[in-house]
Amino acid sequence: MRIFALLLLLLALVRPSLRAELAPDVLPRAKARIETLLGNRHGASRTPAEPANPFVLPQATPVAQESPTPVGDIPANKTDALARLAATLKVSGFIQIKGAPHLIINRQPYRENDLIPVREASGSVAFLLLKKITEADFTLELDGVELLQKHTVK
Repeated sequence: MRIFALLLLLLALVRPSLRAELAPDVLPRAKARIETLLGNRHGASRTPAEPANPFVLPQATPVAQESPTPVGDIPANKTDALARLAATLKVSGFIQIKGAPHLIINRQPYRENDLIPVREASGSVAFLLLKKITEADFTLELDGVELLQKHTVK
């Protein structure tokens, strides 16, 4: 019974403070402060149609395009295609399974002489041959053209 009486007394003391109202000048001051902080958004200038890329440094002179030089008797387009397709591979691991080295490429394990399917931009699928795997690098082949890639994952 005493606890009930104490709760009623406590409630009677707390209840008037719950109905406390703001001073009459608080609302206009708050609105004025909000307007000073956010008021510029109404008169802000429009963003440009082609905004500058923040990740590229501006260059005063245009960069001259180098002409591709073919390597030996191999056409440049095969080496370029192999480099472009190899850049899409995500090597995430190097493991040994029963003594044979395997690479985890695009979340799939591949061993030497496996074909790796790679989707080209046109939608077709090219197959890269994983010729050799060492602890530091691996060799890919496409139409007789080889490319040595390093992997840092062990």
